[in-house]
Amino acid sequence: MNRTYVGWGALALVAAAMLTVPAFNDRYMLFVAYFLALNVALAQSWNLVGGYSGLVSLGHAAFFGLGAYAAAVAVNFLSVPIAVSILVGGLVAAAAAVAVSFLTFRFLGIYFAIGTLVLAEALRLWMVNWELLGGAQGMQFPIHASLSVSTFYYIMLALAVGATAAVMLIVPSRLGFALRAMRDNEESAQNLGVNLFRTKLTAFVISAFIAGLVGAAHANRLGHIEPYSIFSASWTIGIVNIVIIGGIGTIVGPVVGAVFVALMSEYLADYASLHLVIEGLLLILIIRFMPYGIWGFVQRLPRWIAGTSAGRRATDPEKV
Repeated sequence: MNRTYVGWGALALVAAAMLTVPAFNDRYMLFVAYFLALNVALAQSWNLVGGYSGLVSLGHAAFFGLGAYAAAVAVNFLSVPIAVSILVGGLVAAAAAVAVSFLTFRFLGIYFAIGTLVLAEALRLWMVNWELLGGAQGMQFPIHASLSVSTFYYIMLALAVGATAAVMLIVPSRLGFALRAMRDNEESAQNLGVNLFRTKLTAFVISAFIAGLVGAAHANRLGHIEPYSIFSASWTIGIVNIVIIGGIGTIVGPVVGAVFVALMSEYLADYASLHLVIEGLLLILIIRFMPYGIWGFVQRLPRWIAGTSAGRRATDPEKV
């Protein structure tokens, strides 16, 4: 069976299952599912840049926060509907990605990562001191009396499914091949005719657009945002952990990582002080023993078993 059809079928089944969560009428389950969808959407957006392009950005929270603030401005000053404010958040984040790309793309490797982190921190400090947008106190959203908690969950689920679908379309496309070629060897990719700047920019903008949409949707749900939390580096760190744990550079990896982190958080809920320590230790163990992540390990396991069995048959005196 064509793997493409299997992938789309699996996405449809998971989405259909997630649609039933509000039917259980369990607010806590809905809360967990909401953040699961949020993490999947953000992880897919970062994976497009960090996993497929090889651009390790540590400033992803900047686009998430920009989307949130853009939505707040659109709702408070322009009185636009929520759907429009979410779109505005994505567009503003994408525009910011275009603007900063001319500076950050001059750096390579660790310098690019540090550069994006510095830009994110600079943006946070700027928002803290921008009194027009509330400064350190942040901004309030109007109360959406007509929207239930379930509605915001469906919005976030749609963004998670949309982000995953976007990556599924990009990976087998010409852009996807260019991204992977650039990630593996920029010089060879350039010799093959890949426009490095345009390829990087396209992935960077799409990634920022998705992060901005998620930030805008989340801000509408929260009802209040402030720069210290919405631009926090913990957003980026959490996303990177999810992608590495699940499997960087794969479509399924971010989903697996998000589910794994969600389950781990539930089991460690009574040990809040140890949560980050245990997550850090697990991350180290996965990097050491499963460098391709959980999903990468699952993908390679049948070949490893087959190779081990073949080796045993070849060295068995009775079989030779």
